[in-house]
Amino acid sequence: MDIELLKRSADLRSLADIRLVTLEDGPGRGQRILVARNAAGVAFEVAVDRGFDISSLSFKGTNIGWHSPAQMAFPTHDPGSEDGWGFLRNFDGFLVTCGLDHYSKPSEVDVSHYNHPHLATKKMPLHGRIAAEKARLISHGVDTETLDISCEAIVRQASVFGETLELRRKVTLPIFGSELTIEDTVTNRGFRPTEHAIMYHTNFGYPFLDDTLTIGGLPDEVTSEINSSPPRPDDDYGEKVDVVDNRVTPHQLPVLLRNPKCGIEIAMSYGQAVLPKLAVWRAYQSGVFALGVEPRTDLRPIDGALLKPSEGRSYILTFGFSRFEKQQQGRHHAR
Repeated sequence: MDIELLKRSADLRSLADIRLVTLEDGPGRGQRILVARNAAGVAFEVAVDRGFDISSLSFKGTNIGWHSPAQMAFPTHDPGSEDGWGFLRNFDGFLVTCGLDHYSKPSEVDVSHYNHPHLATKKMPLHGRIAAEKARLISHGVDTETLDISCEAIVRQASVFGETLELRRKVTLPIFGSELTIEDTVTNRGFRPTEHAIMYHTNFGYPFLDDTLTIGGLPDEVTSEINSSPPRPDDDYGEKVDVVDNRVTPHQLPVLLRNPKCGIEIAMSYGQAVLPKLAVWRAYQSGVFALGVEPRTDLRPIDGALLKPSEGRSYILTFGFSRFEKQQQGRHHAR
């Protein structure tokens, strides 16, 4: 505990804060949001009722995360609606967790391992269901001992005669630091084995995403392909996805995203042993304009193994934010 600091700011609100609020207007009306900021210029929001995902992120006043046309819709739409494409009506924010038993396109899968009395197969919706589930908040606050901002919650995805999966998530940010950490544990709380798959759909938006942004830390051929087509809105752009498997084409972390116009660099790290694949999603269509960097597990385990009752998997992601000399109109100047 820093006594001298507490003498100047009794509860540290002059330096950092995290507050639980409820939205009162617009498409997101009624949902709980945790709003946090620190002394280093990092600010984020956690959507408590949308998978405990990070809905907004900024650094030094510059928006980093993606804000979609869906505008944080609440109540969330059923991901299974529209033939399994309902996820797209909810899709919004810096971090959207996809899982916990499926990601990718809608597909029909075998569910015999559940011993379901009525179904032999089940249709999985686009990117699973967890991002549409409400969280049970465990804690949130500013710790005067560790000088950290943190929040923690449990999000459950469950069905009678189906999966009972629990995501326990803790988000931590030092009061004076610029590294955001997400710690997850996914546990099978049922009594039958279950499939488990997770993808961290991390989305960057304007103004951090602009035509001067570059990406690094990936295999050369992927980096060259992405950086050769600078991000610019295009009415006719659909999407492009590049997938890297670290077991086939090893690459060194962190993944670096850098924008000279903003003078901001982001270093993204995660455990490649448990998240062996990474996708880069380019969706530069006008009005969408997003770049996704998506660490993921295998969709279906190579060895076919299921998550046993009470068995868990843990994941850690970190995002480091830094400033460098800003470029503007062809000239460099310090800010």
